[in-house]
Amino acid sequence: MSRAGQFHISLAGNQPLPAVKALPCQQERGVILIVLLWTLTLLSLLALNMASSVRTTSELAHSEGESERAYFYARGGLEEAIYRICYASADEEKQKALFPFDGGMNHYWVQNEELVCHVAIQDEAGKLDLNFAPKETLESLFRQVGTEEGLSARLAESIEEWRGIPTDREALPNDPLAPGSPVQVTRHGPFKYVEELLQLPGMTRSLLYGSLEPDEEDKPRLRRGLAEFVTVYTQKNSINPNYAELEVLAALPGMDREEAQEILRARQQGPFKGGGEIMERTALLLQGETASSLNTQMSDYLSLVATASVRGSKIRRSIRAVIKKDIRLKMLHQRLLWQDEFWASSLVLRQFSMSENQGEKRN
Repeated sequence: MSRAGQFHISLAGNQPLPAVKALPCQQERGVILIVLLWTLTLLSLLALNMASSVRTTSELAHSEGESERAYFYARGGLEEAIYRICYASADEEKQKALFPFDGGMNHYWVQNEELVCHVAIQDEAGKLDLNFAPKETLESLFRQVGTEEGLSARLAESIEEWRGIPTDREALPNDPLAPGSPVQVTRHGPFKYVEELLQLPGMTRSLLYGSLEPDEEDKPRLRRGLAEFVTVYTQKNSINPNYAELEVLAALPGMDREEAQEILRARQQGPFKGGGEIMERTALLLQGETASSLNTQMSDYLSLVATASVRGSKIRRSIRAVIKKDIRLKMLHQRLLWQDEFWASSLVLRQFSMSENQGEKRN
């Protein structure tokens, strides 16, 4: 059989062809291709990382810009509200319409197409004055906000000792909040700031400012702090029921939580004009210490919380000021407190969330 025949038979018999060895240059090209693919992959990952960093930086810059705009708008709204309060309209109805009352506070809105600002105005007399409230009333307030009974009694006693008359104790530093001052200091004099409560033994920041605590279903629940219910400005042992919250009303002598709830429900019709109107609307019999603890007359001390935001943004900025109205001064008021960074209460934030659809829209 010829060579050609033999070759034809080998193919027909499906015999494997001899392997062809790759040339050295072909092997190098394969390695280069793999390295190139990995390099491109790494470059792609670096490009994605850089794009993510740029996007994050851009979002942060945008958020900071919105935050700054909200801050200055809140500040402007607060200044405008103070001006309109101190230079009030002679028309009482017009002034009431400008500052409508609802939910234990007066409201003032400043809005345009881009920004919205809500100012909550509350009478500081709606809180208990640390320098004048009786020890029993303070102890009751501590229990109302969830403080353990034994600690409530100790804190009330410490407050009474702090503001009492000095006996044979050594002289204390002029400023107990100064750096280096002892934590447990007993100052025999009035409280100048609510924050001085932190100097009392047993008082914590979470108790004063509030904290998140699990509820019965183990879900986080905000426990409000004492700072929202006490003041140092009014110099009265009575409170204004038109601006007092549930915890403050329930802490008054002869008052319980159910009766305080009844007053809040009746207040939804509008502010009370006197103790007699409270009894007419609620059918409560207010006598003795309870009646003397309530005073519906507005004090000269006002707390204003301005909250502003860019429309469509989740970023909010709040500013708080406490002022004293004083017609003897050139600006007709004195600024007692100014907080550029303030965490507004849930009640104020709830009102702010409604403010886009309320109030007079100003361009």
